[in-house]
Amino acid sequence: HEFGDTTNGCISTGPHFNPNNMTHGAPEDECRHAGDLGNINANADGVAETTIVDNQIPLTGPNSVVGRAFVVHELK
Repeated sequence: HEFGDTTNGCISTGPHFNPNNMTHGAPEDECRHAGDLGNINANADGVAETTIVDNQIPLTGPNSVVGRAFVVHELK
């Protein structure tokens, strides 16, 4: 999400990180929000493990995701 502020039940994180003002899409789509990272599935115990590799979420530069929030939404 756009902001790293996780107060107020994560409502303060703002919208998906979208520095290039693209339309919403799937991770494999060329045209999508940088923050459109797909779904994570949990097992029967509610545990989820995942690895995300994506060229639209760099750790450095003007579009860095450092200081932003990664939010996992339930049942979405």
